Formats: sequence, C-alpha cells, structure tokens
Amino acid sequence: MASGAVDAMTRMPMMYARQGETFPDAPPPASGGGPKRFDLPYTAWGLKHWLEYDPVKNGDYTGNCLPFGFSRSINAPRGLQIMQNNDALAFLFEQNTWHIWVPTDGTKWPAGYPESWNGQSVGHWDGDTLVIVTDKFNGYTRLDTAGHPHSKDLKITTTLLRTDSNTIQHTVTVHDPKAYTQDWTNVRTWRLQPATNMILEYACEENNYGAADGSITPWKRPTDEELN
Repeated sequence: MASGAVDAMTRMPMMYARQGETFPDAPPPASGGGPKRFDLPYTAWGLKHWLEYDPVKNGDYTGNCLPFGFSRSINAPRGLQIMQNNDALAFLFEQNTWHIWVPTDGTKWPAGYPESWNGQSVGHWDGDTLVIVTDKFNGYTRLDTAGHPHSKDLKITTTLLRTDSNTIQHTVTVHDPKAYTQDWTNVRTWRLQPATNMILEYACEENNYGAADGSITPWKRPTDEELN
C-alpha cells in the first residue's frame, strides 16, 4: 500500500518528517524487500505497530485462514467478481470464497451491529463514480501483506470509475488519525477479464498444511491493550 501512495487532497507525492528512514533492527516487511522504512506518515502509534509486526514470530491471522479484511482482500491477487443491482452490490472474492455486501440505496447498517473484520460498507453514486465508505473495523487486520497497520478508527473511501469497456479506475483513501498523521491515497487500474472467466472455490482450511504441522505460528487475537 505504501508503494505509489500520494497525498489524498493533491494526488501529489507526500512529504513528511523521517520519510525514508530505515529500521534494520526491525523484522522485515512480510512482503519482502526489507528493511522496513518510514514509508508512510506514521503517528507514534502507527510506527510502533509497523515496526513490531512479525508474522514469523507472532503469526498472522491470514495464515490461520481468518478473514483478510476489506483492504487486504482488495489487494489480493486472486479473482474478484462484482454483482450489482439497483439497491446494492457485492464483492465476491475468490480468496477463501468471501463476500462483502455494499448497500447503495441509502440503507444503513443496524445500530449496534458489531465491529467486524471487513467493516461496514455503504456506497453511493457521484455521477459515474461509485463511492464506498467503509468503517467499524475490529482492528485485527492489516492493510496489506507487508503488514502496514491500522486502528479501529480506520475509514477507507473506495472509488470505482468505469473508464472504458475493459478498465476500471480504482482509488482507495486511508483515513486513520490514530495510525497516520495525514490521509493518503492509492490510484490503481483494474482490467476486466472475459465474461467466461469464473471465480473458483478457495478452501484455505482444507489445504493449510502449515497450520496442521506447526510450521505456521498460530495467531492470537490482540488484547485491548495491544490495540490501544
């Protein structure tokens, strides 16, 4: 997520204190290419959780087949299908056969609905652009495979704009004042696959031999103290 991240307001490269500073003593990013860097405008809380993230030593929830979370699912390299009607749409992820439901008719999520791995998404149309705002996260997930952190206060604004018959422009803006000192955005391009392509069944639990033989470190739910 840090690669190509830009200022949310100007869409220009960001400038912030300590930018590019390296941390050779910290566990490397889970996506490789270490050492970890001050690659996003972290708060003290955000930097602490970025530097401490160590899936080899402490485990990672995805290695235990738990939900990736909205951001990490969108970033996954597996197929994604979008089903849409006049009132709502659903993201159907090949990854672990998950889905995310997005009402677009003004429907609100029930009061008291618990915080969740994927949060609560509500969409609306701004001209030809679909805008999706997602919040109410449980705080257990990471933004991406590298391990970039977020808090329960995370709000993700996603836009999807069909620019031609085969292309969707996708932006994601991260607003999390507990983890980052400013909002930041990724701008991406989706290429549509032929209509004959199908998303397949993905059974993580069935094939997760590392969890069975102990080579994957079991993940433990963070305590309230760790989340705060």
